[in-house]
This record gives sequence, structure tokens and C-alpha cells, in this order.
Amino acid sequence: MTMNLTQQIITIAMVVLGTMLTRFLPFIVFPSGKPTPNYVQYLGKVLPSAVIGLLVVYCFKDVSLLSGSHGIPEFIAVAIVALLHF
Repeated sequence: MTMNLTQQIITIAMVVLGTMLTRFLPFIVFPSGKPTPNYVQYLGKVLPSAVIGLLVVYCFKDVSLLSGSHGIPEFIAVAIVALLHF
């Protein structure tokens, strides 16, 4: 299935619009002269740790401790990443 020229232009325009909206909207909603709302500051403190926790859980969801290498390569990789981070 192929798109004709009009569909391609509309698709590219929507992608550009979506990208510009997500890039510029925070600066429009939260201008530099106004203080940032408390809930946005709270989310800025909490969400990075929550996302990392979610990624760790996602990475280990298919690790089987009862078969194969017992998850040893995955745990070694986590230890190396943690060491490099600190």
C-alpha cells in the first residue's frame, strides 16, 4: 500500500506540527517570568526515578532464575552500569 502525494504531504505536516507542538508547548505554558507550579516541580523530581525503576523491571521481566545462565549476564550488566554511573 502506497500513499499518494497529498497523503505524504499531510503526513509530513502532521509530524512536523506534532514535533513543534511538543517542543514549544512547555515554553508557552510555563514562561520564564512565572514560577513553575509545585506539581510540575514534584513530577520533575519523582519521574526520573520512576522511569528508571520501570526500565529495570521491564529488562528483568523475562529473566529466568531457574534455567539457563540463571540471569547472571543480566545482573552483571546491571552491576557494571551501576558502577559506571557512580
